[in-house]
Amino acid sequence: MRWLRGGLVAVVIFGSATAATEDIRATVHNLSTYSDPAAGGTNEVCVFCHTPHGANSNFSGAPLWNKPIDTTVTFQVYGGGQTIGGTTVGQPGDTSRACLSCHDGVSGVNVVINAPGSGNYDPNGIYLNYRGSTAPWRMPLLFAVGKNGAGGNYDLRDDHPIGMVYRGNETNPPASLKPTSTPLTGWNTSGDPDGSGGPSIGDLLRNGKVECVSCHNPHLNAPRFLRSGDGNANSNLCMACHDK
Repeated sequence: MRWLRGGLVAVVIFGSATAATEDIRATVHNLSTYSDPAAGGTNEVCVFCHTPHGANSNFSGAPLWNKPIDTTVTFQVYGGGQTIGGTTVGQPGDTSRACLSCHDGVSGVNVVINAPGSGNYDPNGIYLNYRGSTAPWRMPLLFAVGKNGAGGNYDLRDDHPIGMVYRGNETNPPASLKPTSTPLTGWNTSGDPDGSGGPSIGDLLRNGKVECVSCHNPHLNAPRFLRSGDGNANSNLCMACHDK
């Protein structure tokens, strides 16, 4: 009985540290909340981004992607292409472009290439009812990462750099960066890509680079979808990788 009680305590403690769950239905990314099926919309949750059939075969940045996406768009990037530490800032990787296909402030949030039902496929895009309209609904300024007051469309100059190699494992790494093997406590990660045996900085990277999904999980029921799960309380998100 003592062992059982101890086990229960352990479960409770562990559960409180990993309270954030992957359930998009309970988040603002559940776009069906703002869609009317009777007016050209849908009550399906996943279809705004994914489709089991007829997905965009020209885009591999996210599984079964249900949006037309122009991967040739050039973004203005942080620091003119270089950080203070001398790291090159490249164009967003495909995983980041998946996020930006809604959050660039230019693309229609409600556009899909394969709408629910039969015969509703168009590689150029179909606009679902969203917030009372079937016209393109673009992310407003407050939530648009790529369209802001710093210079217009496709502008990432005032945002955390993405598409850059994480250099924490170099012999003389840029100031403050921790090694990729650094463990993360209570974080939501997608498996163990770096093979370290537990959540670590390496699990946040995509092809060795920092991307949108390094810090955010679009399905996570957590403040601002942050993988840290705590809304960056005490700067825990920043301090996971930066040691300052």
